[in-house]
This record gives sequence, C-alpha cells and structure tokens, in this order.
Amino acid sequence: MVIAVNNLKKKSLDEVQLARAFAIFAVLIVHSSSSGVTTIEHDSILFPIYNFFNIAGKLGTPTFIMLSSFVLFYNYYPRKIDTGLIKRFYVKRLKFILIPYVLFSAIYFVIKMYVYYDYPSISYAIQRFLFLLALGKAHTHLYFVFISVQFYLLFPLLLLAFKQFSFLRKYAVLIGLIAQWVWVVLNDVYFHIPWKGSVSFSYLSFYFIGAYLGMYYTDIKNKFKRPLFKDQIIILLSVGYGVILILYTGYMYLARTNVFSNVANNLHPLVAKYLGEFTWATHALFAGLLLFYIAHIANKSVKPRVKLFLMEIGATSFGIYLIHPLFLMLFRYLVNGGSPIVYNSWQIFSFVCVTFLSWFVVRLVFRLFPHYWLLFGKMEQPHLFFKNMKEGDELELRKHS
Repeated sequence: MVIAVNNLKKKSLDEVQLARAFAIFAVLIVHSSSSGVTTIEHDSILFPIYNFFNIAGKLGTPTFIMLSSFVLFYNYYPRKIDTGLIKRFYVKRLKFILIPYVLFSAIYFVIKMYVYYDYPSISYAIQRFLFLLALGKAHTHLYFVFISVQFYLLFPLLLLAFKQFSFLRKYAVLIGLIAQWVWVVLNDVYFHIPWKGSVSFSYLSFYFIGAYLGMYYTDIKNKFKRPLFKDQIIILLSVGYGVILILYTGYMYLARTNVFSNVANNLHPLVAKYLGEFTWATHALFAGLLLFYIAHIANKSVKPRVKLFLMEIGATSFGIYLIHPLFLMLFRYLVNGGSPIVYNSWQIFSFVCVTFLSWFVVRLVFRLFPHYWLLFGKMEQPHLFFKNMKEGDELELRKHS
C-alpha cells in the first residue's frame, strides 16, 4: 500500500537536532581516535579498542547527509516549485554552506602550508589551493561539505523527478541502494576515481532514504503508533546494526593488521573485492536509521536539561564540524607521545576539550559577530533553547504535582 504524501504545515523538528548532536559526537570520536589507530602497535591490547571506536563512529557523515536530505524533502516537497523558490534555495546554500566551506578551506590550507609544506611560489600555492578546493580536499573532513554542495546542485532536479514519478517515490529506498552500487561498480571497473568518497554518488542510498522519510514522515510516525509495527522496526534496526557492526569492525581490524589478505584467499573474489565497501555502507545505513529512531525516543524521554544540551550541540553541529580539527591539531602538537597512561589519557582529555572548545568558539562568534554565518552558517538563537528548557521544566513539575 502506498503511503499518502504529507501535505500538512511543516514545523520545527527537535528530533533532527538531537540526531545531529549524536552524529557530531560520532564524528568527534572518529577523529579523536584516529591518531591512536595509526600510532598504537597492533599487538597492543588497546588497539582493538581504538579500532572499535574509530570504526563504530564512522556514521557521522552519512547520517548528516540523510538528515539533510530529510529536511530538504520534508520542507520542499509539499510546496509548489517555481523560479523564486529555486532562487531562494540556492541563495541560502551559497550564503550558509558554500561561503563557510571556502573560508575554512582557505584557513586549513594556509595553516598546513606554513606547518607542513614548502610551496615553491605563491602562484603555485594558489593553484594548489584551487585544485584542493574543487575536490573538497583542503582538509580531510571538508569532503562532507563538498558532497553537500553536489547534492544541493542536484536537489531541484531530484525534487521535480520525485514529484513527477510515483514509482520513484514508492521505491526511493531501493532505487537509492541500486544506484549507489551501480556507481561503485562502474567506478571500480571504468572510472577508477581514487577519491570516490568525495563524489556524491557514493552516498545515494542515504540521500534517497532521507528523501523517502521526508516525503512520508507524518504517515510513518502514525504507523509507529501501532505497537507491533514499532517493535518490528526497532528489532530489525537493532539486530541489523549489531550484526553489521561486528562485521565492519572485524573487517577493518583484519585489514589494518594486514591479516585480511590471507582471509581473502578463502572468499569469493567479488566478496573479497567489495566487502569493505559493503560493510561500510551497510553499517552507516543501519546506524543512521537507528540513530534517527533513538533521537525520537530521546525527544520524549530524556530530561529537559539533557535535551537542552543535545539541542544546543545539534544547533551548532555544522560549526563544530568545521572548526574541531584546528583544536585537534593543537592538542596533538602539545602531546604526541609519552607513556601509555599519559598518551591514552590525553586522547580522552582531548576529545572532551575539543568538543567543548569547538562549541564555545562557535557560540562566541555567534554572539559577537553579526555576520557569524560567514564562518559557521545559520544557527538558532541560544535563548530559544533556554525558553524550551524552562517550558520543559514547568511541564515536568505539572506532571508530578
């Protein structure tokens, strides 16, 4: 049965901000644990732990892509498409996404140029910067913004296609999965693009799933009011995520310890060839959906002050994403070795401090500079969160009175 399309008036969704908060924490865990994965000896008892957190956390970028697609289709699908709407769409993305991307690309390029590289001339450095900017490679994490820009360019065409063809709406999830794997195989056989992680086609399944959820969100939520349906979904997502998490972290452990080549000899060539891609994509897919589901549970069950904290992190997540590698560079410069106790304690300390400092700088710029969006994009006013917290506390008091 085809679910009726939601045409109701749209409202702000706290669940999205909560999911963004969870996703940015995952990103911070991955980036904070990356040095441990590369420096700790493979025979160390701590290496499997670092490997687990580093791999289990690799759900942030796909989840952000899914959430971005969800928000776009949730807001734009019921609306009439005209030139004015498209123009406003691109102006907002240019202002709040592309400009911060260019500025932070320049910031990271200049810092790395002075710290790590010695370019022969300014003209060569400029050419190099433009090349890296065009590929989302000025720093390792900026590929996410580069991918988002690609999706924004495609969005009006996809929106028109979803409006025009009912089968595209009905089978969006399946079509996205197939399209993504067609791209993976074609690139492997014909195109041989080494930086395929910076190409939007590598994330089509997340984009199409987000589109499906955005178009049918109200109807899906109504289905979740049925206990049996709700239980079936959470069991499916939890079991699927648990199985693929074990497979993905196990695969990466074998690959990083140079053992997988021996295991691959006992596997079918196609399985051995695409197992890494399959485990990454499937893990991120289950993780993103489960995380979004948990965000809905958290929205109703966590204490108001905890929700306030998560909402604030979600609201500033784009800025945190952009700036946190600067603080990671600083902390790794301060301590890049030492005894096991010092080194591993410093990794945890760095994660906590980088998270707080990133948030603090983003909000400080927001408060002090009217044109904060040049660096960190659009953000909500922080006082709105305090207002929501106060209302939540009053609601809790009324429940227990």
